[in-house]
Amino acid sequence: MARKSLILCALALLIVSSSASEHDRHERHDRGDEEGDHHKQATSPFVLKEPVQVVSTEAGDIQVLPGPKELGALAENHIGLSIITIEPKGLLLPQYLDASCVLYVHKGKLSFSLLSFGFRFDLETGDIYALPGGFVFYVLNTDEGQRLRLYGMCDTSESLDAGHFQSFFVGGGVDPRTILSGFHKEAVAAALKVAPEDVSEILGSQTEGPIVYTSRAGYDFLKGDSAASNARRDAPKPFNLLKKAPDFKNENGWTIAVHGAEFSPLKEADVGVFAVSLKPGAMLAPHWNPRAAEVAFITKGNGRIQVSYPNGTNALDKELDESKVVFVPRYFPMCQIASRNGDFEFVGFSTSSRRNRPQFLAGSNSVFKAFSKDIMSKTFNVDAKRLEAVLDNQRDAVILPGFIEEDGKRSSAM
Repeated sequence: MARKSLILCALALLIVSSSASEHDRHERHDRGDEEGDHHKQATSPFVLKEPVQVVSTEAGDIQVLPGPKELGALAENHIGLSIITIEPKGLLLPQYLDASCVLYVHKGKLSFSLLSFGFRFDLETGDIYALPGGFVFYVLNTDEGQRLRLYGMCDTSESLDAGHFQSFFVGGGVDPRTILSGFHKEAVAAALKVAPEDVSEILGSQTEGPIVYTSRAGYDFLKGDSAASNARRDAPKPFNLLKKAPDFKNENGWTIAVHGAEFSPLKEADVGVFAVSLKPGAMLAPHWNPRAAEVAFITKGNGRIQVSYPNGTNALDKELDESKVVFVPRYFPMCQIASRNGDFEFVGFSTSSRRNRPQFLAGSNSVFKAFSKDIMSKTFNVDAKRLEAVLDNQRDAVILPGFIEEDGKRSSAM
């Protein structure tokens, strides 16, 4: 009898303990959601920090993400971003990178010289070019009336410092320091078959930084040299994103994407490039990308970007304007909504050169169209006819009109 009483007492304690544990688990979960919401608002992994300036001269500057010694989503995904600005007649000195990089010309014109291959050619706004790591290049702004602006995404998987790429200047002196300065002066002198004093003179003269202004004669020579070499038949041709017909276009905006099957250098780099333009109040329908993460540079206007976590909670809901950079991991659902004030545009890179095939959650091409009525009804626990009236009401696709207000008019949320 005593044994039976002990067993019953133990069972009672176990039930109470289990109930308390379950209550604590729910409490921790709720508290975790609250803390997660607070953390989401404070430091979002989706809206990237301000780019870090690593070069600044009178002739231009270079900004990067992530910054030196910084970690985070970009570093973990072996992504390095660069924003290069060069003034008219400015020259980015010869260098090579420890990472392959895909460049996009956001504004301006340039002469791009890939010296290791003997290629020199012109690029303009909208052009895409894939730069291999380890090969020497330089950039000259050839538009005398406009500042040049380039965006780049680099694969840092083989860089020494995980998540960060580095420039190796083959020319230079005091600023930038040339890689020749990393050797003993006597070793360089012996290699060049000159006196050590000659080496000191050569490596001590450049003090203007990595981006310098060219003289009139130097500018004309470099620009003319580029034009002459464009005639080479074996020189790789760039791909102009903005000259391609939109993949999708309606009265609400357009989208363009370039993948490896269209531009083979992207296949080698395993990177895609895209651009989106939304009319005032329009929405790029909620969707996810099954094949790639995306990095987007906001280039015009302002709008709201929303992202969902896998558990159905909101990961990001933020109004962003020009100059902000957004990272959305592969598989994460997102939507972009233009403000009422003007067009909202962004351009960026995806981490795969394959056609992305975004999966939409709304519109006439929604993934719900593939569901049978029975499955849909069971999934939402809602009557099939009622569900159909809601999920099949949107006749537009991809880029949709704004929200419906109480008076029946459409507008954006901002």
